Amino acid sequence: MIQILKEITEWGDQKVSNGYYYVNSSGYLVGYMAPGGPYKEFQKPIKQFSKARRKFVLIGEREEHLPEGAITVEGSNGNTYIIHNEKCSCPGFKFRGTCKHLVQAA
Repeated sequence: MIQILKEITEWGDQKVSNGYYYVNSSGYLVGYMAPGGPYKEFQKPIKQFSKARRKFVLIGEREEHLPEGAITVEGSNGNTYIIHNEKCSCPGFKFRGTCKHLVQAA
Protein backbone atom coordinates (compact mmCIF):
# COMPACT_ATOMS: atom_id res chain seq x y z
CA MET A 1 0.00 0.00 0.00
CA ILE A 2 1.09 3.52 -0.67
CA GLN A 3 0.47 5.82 2.26
CA ILE A 4 -0.65 9.37 1.54
CA LEU A 5 0.77 11.64 4.21
CA LYS A 6 0.03 15.31 4.80
CA GLU A 7 2.84 17.20 6.48
CA ILE A 8 1.70 19.28 9.46
CA THR A 9 5.11 20.47 10.69
CA GLU A 10 5.13 23.93 12.27
CA TRP A 11 8.03 25.85 10.75
CA GLY A 12 7.80 28.98 12.93
CA ASP A 13 8.39 32.20 11.00
CA GLN A 14 9.87 30.40 7.99
CA LYS A 15 7.84 30.36 4.79
CA VAL A 16 7.69 26.61 4.12
CA SER A 17 4.60 25.07 2.54
CA ASN A 18 3.68 21.61 3.78
CA GLY A 19 2.66 19.23 1.03
CA TYR A 20 1.38 15.71 0.47
CA TYR A 21 3.84 12.82 0.36
CA TYR A 22 3.20 9.40 -1.21
CA VAL A 23 5.31 6.74 0.52
CA ASN A 24 5.50 3.10 -0.62
CA SER A 25 5.66 0.00 1.59
CA SER A 26 9.48 0.20 1.63
CA GLY A 27 9.41 3.72 3.06
CA TYR A 28 10.52 5.34 -0.21
CA LEU A 29 8.99 8.53 -1.53
CA VAL A 30 7.21 7.76 -4.82
CA GLY A 31 5.27 10.99 -5.33
CA TYR A 32 4.66 14.51 -4.05
CA MET A 33 1.97 17.14 -4.35
CA ALA A 34 2.49 20.75 -3.29
CA PRO A 35 -0.51 22.53 -1.76
CA GLY A 36 -2.74 23.50 -4.69
CA GLY A 37 -0.31 22.01 -7.18
CA PRO A 38 -0.35 18.94 -9.43
CA TYR A 39 0.67 15.47 -8.30
CA LYS A 40 4.18 14.49 -9.40
CA GLU A 41 5.14 10.81 -9.49
CA PHE A 42 8.85 10.08 -9.50
CA GLN A 43 10.30 7.68 -12.09
CA LYS A 44 12.54 6.19 -9.40
CA PRO A 45 11.53 6.16 -5.73
CA ILE A 46 13.52 8.54 -3.54
CA LYS A 47 15.26 6.39 -0.95
CA GLN A 48 16.63 9.25 1.16
CA PHE A 49 13.18 10.42 2.31
CA SER A 50 13.16 10.98 6.08
CA LYS A 51 10.34 11.81 8.47
CA ALA A 52 12.79 12.86 11.21
CA ARG A 53 11.86 16.10 13.02
CA ARG A 54 8.71 16.46 10.92
CA LYS A 55 5.06 15.74 11.64
CA PHE A 56 2.66 13.94 9.33
CA VAL A 57 -0.91 12.67 9.39
CA LEU A 58 -2.10 9.71 7.36
CA ILE A 59 -4.91 10.91 5.12
CA GLY A 60 -5.32 7.85 2.91
CA GLU A 61 -3.88 4.78 1.25
CA ARG A 62 -3.97 3.34 -2.23
CA GLU A 63 -2.88 0.12 -3.88
CA GLU A 64 0.74 -0.12 -4.87
CA HIS A 65 1.43 -1.16 -8.44
CA LEU A 66 4.33 -3.59 -8.38
CA PRO A 67 6.54 -4.44 -11.36
CA GLU A 68 5.60 -7.62 -13.22
CA GLY A 69 6.96 -10.66 -11.41
CA ALA A 70 7.48 -8.84 -8.10
CA ILE A 71 6.18 -10.30 -4.84
CA THR A 72 5.76 -8.88 -1.35
CA VAL A 73 6.89 -10.53 1.87
CA GLU A 74 6.30 -9.55 5.47
CA GLY A 75 9.34 -9.11 7.66
CA SER A 76 9.63 -10.20 11.30
CA ASN A 77 8.80 -6.68 12.53
CA GLY A 78 5.70 -6.37 10.36
CA ASN A 79 7.36 -4.34 7.58
CA THR A 80 6.49 -5.24 4.02
CA TYR A 81 9.31 -5.74 1.52
CA ILE A 82 9.29 -6.20 -2.25
CA ILE A 83 11.27 -8.94 -3.98
CA HIS A 84 11.93 -8.38 -7.67
CA ASN A 85 14.68 -9.70 -9.97
CA GLU A 86 16.42 -11.58 -7.13
CA LYS A 87 16.66 -8.37 -5.06
CA CYS A 88 14.86 -7.44 -1.84
CA SER A 89 13.94 -3.94 -0.65
CA CYS A 90 14.88 -4.69 2.99
CA PRO A 91 17.81 -2.95 4.72
CA GLY A 92 19.65 -6.28 5.21
CA PHE A 93 19.80 -6.92 1.47
CA LYS A 94 21.11 -3.42 0.83
CA PHE A 95 23.86 -3.96 3.40
CA ARG A 96 24.82 -7.60 2.72
CA GLY A 97 23.51 -8.32 -0.77
CA THR A 98 21.38 -11.20 0.58
CA CYS A 99 18.66 -11.65 3.17
CA LYS A 100 16.31 -14.15 4.80
CA HIS A 101 13.37 -12.89 2.70
CA LEU A 102 14.97 -14.19 -0.51
CA VAL A 103 15.46 -17.60 1.13
CA GLN A 104 11.85 -17.51 2.41
CA ALA A 105 10.48 -16.67 -1.04
CA ALA A 106 12.50 -19.36 -2.84
